[in-house]
Formats: sequence, C-alpha cells, structure tokens
Amino acid sequence: MKRTLFLTACFAGLVLTVCGQDEADYQKWMKTVGATSGSLRKNLDAKNGDAASADAKKLQEVFEQVHMFWHKKNVNDAMTFAMDASAAFRDVASQAAAGKFDDAAASLKKASATCGGCHAAHREKAADGSWKIK
Repeated sequence: MKRTLFLTACFAGLVLTVCGQDEADYQKWMKTVGATSGSLRKNLDAKNGDAASADAKKLQEVFEQVHMFWHKKNVNDAMTFAMDASAAFRDVASQAAAGKFDDAAASLKKASATCGGCHAAHREKAADGSWKIK
C-alpha cells in the first residue's frame, strides 16, 4: 500500500514537473518571438534579405514547437494558429531571401494577425500585470 502511494506521488510530481517545464519553455518561446519579430521588422525595413530570412526561419521553428505544445494539450484552434504562423513565417523567409520585401511584409502582417488571434483566445492578464495561458 505504501509503495503504491509512493509511486503515485512520484508520478504526480513528474507530471507536474513536465507540465511546468512545458509552460516555462512556452514563455521562453514567446519572449523569443517578441525579440525576433522586432529584428525581422527592422531587417525587412532595411531590405536586409539574409538577416530577415534568418529571423523568419527562427520564428517558423519556434511556432513548430508551439504547435507541439498545444498538440500535447489537445487544443485544436491553438494548433491551427501555430501552424498558420509557422507557414506565414516560412513565406516571409523565402520572400525576404528572394528580395521580395513588400511580399515579405504582407506575409509578416498575416503572421502577426495569427498571433493576435491565439493571444485573444488563450492568454489572460494576471493580477500582477503578467500574462498567463488560459
């Protein structure tokens, strides 16, 4: 009986640790998105195709991770938002690399709208002013 109780407690602790790590990773990804999006905008404005493409590829990869986060939670609309963002950033990367800066800017706008939709659906402001996942 004690062994079963102990194993159950260990398993519960492991689950909580993994979930906590996932959310901590998610917070890091969102901070990366903010910083990299700013860099991407600056590089597009400066018509620096290689740097803009690298930023967009980084964002594409981040949103693939975000997709897996929401997949584990089985949240379909968030998975769709993440994949749409990833696809839009893939477009930005290829357009920027080809010197099609107006097209890249339009794709960036589409990606930003996708981000906004997910934020509206799955983010809420905490009492301390920080943001948390709904």
